Amino acid sequence: REPRVFRVVLTGGPCAGKTTALSMIADHFRGLGWRVYMAREAASVLLSGGINFALFNAEQAYVTQLSIARTMMVLEEAYAGICRAGPSTERCLVICDRGLMDASVFCDKATWERILGDLRLDHASACDLRYDGVVHLVTAAEGAEEHYNLESNADGVRTETPQQARELCERTGRAWNSHPTKVVVDNSTDFRTKLVRGLAAVCRMVGVPAPDRDARRRKWLVARANLKGAGLTVSASDCEYTYLRSFDGCQHRLRRRAADGGLLYSHIRRTVDESGLDTEVKRNIRRREYLELLAHQDPSRSMIRLVKQAFTFKGHTFHLNTVVPAPPRSAPVAAPASAEAAAMAAP
Repeated sequence: REPRVFRVVLTGGPCAGKTTALSMIADHFRGLGWRVYMAREAASVLLSGGINFALFNAEQAYVTQLSIARTMMVLEEAYAGICRAGPSTERCLVICDRGLMDASVFCDKATWERILGDLRLDHASACDLRYDGVVHLVTAAEGAEEHYNLESNADGVRTETPQQARELCERTGRAWNSHPTKVVVDNSTDFRTKLVRGLAAVCRMVGVPAPDRDARRRKWLVARANLKGAGLTVSASDCEYTYLRSFDGCQHRLRRRAADGGLLYSHIRRTVDESGLDTEVKRNIRRREYLELLAHQDPSRSMIRLVKQAFTFKGHTFHLNTVVPAPPRSAPVAAPASAEAAAMAAP
């Protein structure tokens, strides 16, 4: 039995505190006895070696972007492989200094689709399935302008003005919008607290007590909302939740998520400690394991089907969940042709 390896992306805009956050997260989990590896930012490694896009033709620029994506994958897989070769009792965390979807921010849609084709990936396998969680740190240029600078940019590969930083941060956030476990950490608090909030987000993603125990997700009941009409960029998915019989006092459920023409399967375990704090750990699984676990469905609970629409507004990530009648198990939900089609299906 291989050890469980969690893979979490730390992304965001320039001068967001990513480097400091990486060290804090690594130190915290090593203190808990975890095996921690940090997959460094592939773009900085390659670009600092003398690459100058101004001197490249179109094909050279494409090969550079493809090489950045491939380097990311090599680093991530190398650390994950090292973890899997260890004792099964080890708890492992690979922190990715940016992930594959960050590469999509620096090229047009056609180029990115060509890169995915060369990597033999689709959107779901490059984003939702590949990573257990995404923490987006908002650039200091958005809400903490007086602290925006590029002094920490030791390699000199970043030269953005505050306005460019804000635009880049927004595009990066949109690139990850479809991920079901994305957390945005803005600049509404001081820098130290911002780092603690980022650490707390990672803790919740992997199911360990978070240092910020006052953090809570807030929920509202709404009659209806026209997100497209409001001019928001929406990433939609169609999810089925099936509850399983439990023999360990924890709640177990399966999620079947259809988005962008692909399917993602997950197992979710929910626990509640003595203080009443609930923790959920999500684990992406393959279809075969999903079907095996499905045989243990709790007959006393109905399947829940949600159309989920994710969007970012004023630096915060929101999810609008619309409950729809679930089809019989014999007639599974087909993957929507596109996220826009799924979004249009919701009232």
